[in-house]
Amino acid sequence: MKKKIKAVFFDLDGTLVNTLASLKKTMDLTMEHFDLEGVSLQETRIFVGTGYKKYVEKALEKNADKKYKEAERWEEKDEERAMDLDMEGDEIMGLYDEACEYYASIFPENSTYQAEAYPGIKECITALKEKGIAVVCITNKSKEVAEGVLASVFSADSFTLIIGDDGEMPLKPDKAPLLKACGELGITKDEAVMVGDTKTDLDAARNAKMSSIGCLYGFRDKKELVEHGAGQMVEDGYALLHVLEDAFELG
Repeated sequence: MKKKIKAVFFDLDGTLVNTLASLKKTMDLTMEHFDLEGVSLQETRIFVGTGYKKYVEKALEKNADKKYKEAERWEEKDEERAMDLDMEGDEIMGLYDEACEYYASIFPENSTYQAEAYPGIKECITALKEKGIAVVCITNKSKEVAEGVLASVFSADSFTLIIGDDGEMPLKPDKAPLLKACGELGITKDEAVMVGDTKTDLDAARNAKMSSIGCLYGFRDKKELVEHGAGQMVEDGYALLHVLEDAFELG
């Protein structure tokens, strides 16, 4: 007997919308502001997923690590030079708070840059809503920014509920955002399924003891999705709808 589902919870970045370009652009501008090296698209894929502060931290670490490694090469030849390089690396990491503040200040104006829905996602959402399924976005972005990104890509009535970072509630992989969505919808965790592209989403579902589906088209690879308990995996939004219809009773 199929489990009856009343809601589908979607991650935003890498699941609903391809936002790599906007994330990269914002970080590049942030690093440029501090005379540091930006990030590649591949680094962006790896660095994001657990909130912008961790993203900033990893971008700073990338720059600091270059100083630390250079210091190691100088240790035997010039100890003073090595110490100076170590200090430069420490100074880069010391920019963390200021860099987070700068990133947050410029992200809203860059958050929709080249943002677009993944193939089949719009069709999937339309079909789910026609079946009476609540469509929810749960993201580690701020709710205000998330609403702006979603409004730039989807129609106004696409989402039943949007839950983002309010500065107080724990973020995914904590179960809190998922349980909050269940509470606001008046459903149990067994009546929802979490769809996401990273371990952050899948771990949140596992922590909430909720069914999950992994998106192979997003920011992470199959290995990560498997290791973090994806119930099933899909290649695009069209496949996602088929999996939902096959695996669950919708409505």
